[in-house]
Amino acid sequence: MTVLTAHSFRNIALIFLCLSAGIVDVIGYLSLGHVFTANMTGNIVLLGIAAGSSLQLTALHSITALSGFVLGVLLAVVIGGKHETTFWPKAVTRIFIIEVMILLLFALMTIFSYTQGAYFMLIILLSMAMGLQTAAARKLNVAGISTTVLTSTLANLFEDLAQRISHREKRKAPIQHVSLLRISSIVFYCLGAALAAYTDAYDPFIIIWLPISILGIIVITAAVKHFHQLK
Repeated sequence: MTVLTAHSFRNIALIFLCLSAGIVDVIGYLSLGHVFTANMTGNIVLLGIAAGSSLQLTALHSITALSGFVLGVLLAVVIGGKHETTFWPKAVTRIFIIEVMILLLFALMTIFSYTQGAYFMLIILLSMAMGLQTAAARKLNVAGISTTVLTSTLANLFEDLAQRISHREKRKAPIQHVSLLRISSIVFYCLGAALAAYTDAYDPFIIIWLPISILGIIVITAAVKHFHQLK
């Protein structure tokens, strides 16, 4: 695989991770007590609303998701070890392996009936997986895409658009590759959310196998193609 093709794969992987984040967020919101398990900005807002409205259970859900996300980020730091400057740091593959294992555990738990305590464990597992994914995406450092937070991506996208409009020479130039990546990340996040919402009517958790499959393909491809050896 050439370096150019490797770059293409990395970009595609990030876009599909955005799709996964959209799926996970909708699973949390529709099936786990109206909580965001990927988008922590929205989750903090929900926590504030719950606190102001004396909604104790909603607040507990949000706190659980925040705690899981933080645990995921901290675990990624431990797994990550020393800083790597390679094209695809080895730590990224290790983090994705742990993430897919956590999502597999989540999927298996949803097959069987579960207690209220297990209900909170499901929230922790999903948000922990997204904390890991966010840390891994930051290590890849592509166009500022974290896969789970769209606010900064949206701001960067419209900043690119404003610059094209305000500079005549930029209007004639092809759309930047980075801008296309940002557009794709937003579209695929929304697509993931739509897919999860659609399948919720049939089985609220069956769609989790799509993010598991995506991560599995990413991990296997990265390992087989030795991306960590590229600079």
